Amino acid sequence: MSEWRWKDPAQGALLRYEPGNWGDILKGEWLCLWLEWKAAAGARGLRYQDPFCGWSEYPVTEATRGRVTASPATRYANYLGLSSASLVSRHAESLGLRVESRLSDRETALELLPCDLLLFDPYDFFERWPDWNDLLLEASRDRDVVVYLYNKSPRGASPFRQYQSLRERWKGRPLVMGRVAADAVLPRAWHEVWLVGPSAQDPTLRMRLQEATLALHRHVSDGGAFEC
Repeated sequence: MSEWRWKDPAQGALLRYEPGNWGDILKGEWLCLWLEWKAAAGARGLRYQDPFCGWSEYPVTEATRGRVTASPATRYANYLGLSSASLVSRHAESLGLRVESRLSDRETALELLPCDLLLFDPYDFFERWPDWNDLLLEASRDRDVVVYLYNKSPRGASPFRQYQSLRERWKGRPLVMGRVAADAVLPRAWHEVWLVGPSAQDPTLRMRLQEATLALHRHVSDGGAFEC
């Protein structure tokens, strides 16, 4: 049976969620795949903005390490315990990309800077998307944006309507979305990662993101499908 609790109360008091959850894993795989696609396209440099970057490293429990090691997310496993910003920097450099990072850690007014990739991962975008959605719509016209969303729509009619309203705002825009259940046994939410912007229309990148997402989805769902 899936274990899905923060194991260390002292660490849990400092963080709002457990690092290395299925959402972090999916997001990390997508970021690595985007970087590999960018490097394969001939890029030599990368301008990266992460306005909610948090710490550079996070504590990792044995349960989390075991979860990641057993998963098909081999790229993310190489950077377990690192923030998304640190993952992007290290993976990009391993691909020969010169990285210029624009990092901050805020949840108030947001200044968009010129960049190739914007990671948008504030705490609880699901509840606060009306504050930022217009800015993201504008940003994704000329840059790629990776968005993390903890989708609470399985919890009832009201959250589902809220999610529908958000998706309605993105109709007609280039968008690729992957999701995995938050838990194999009690999936009361979905971890979602979106790629919006010009590269969302690239068939090669879309195929690779799809393959990685389906592999992780099967791994998570299979864990709760049968017990003996």
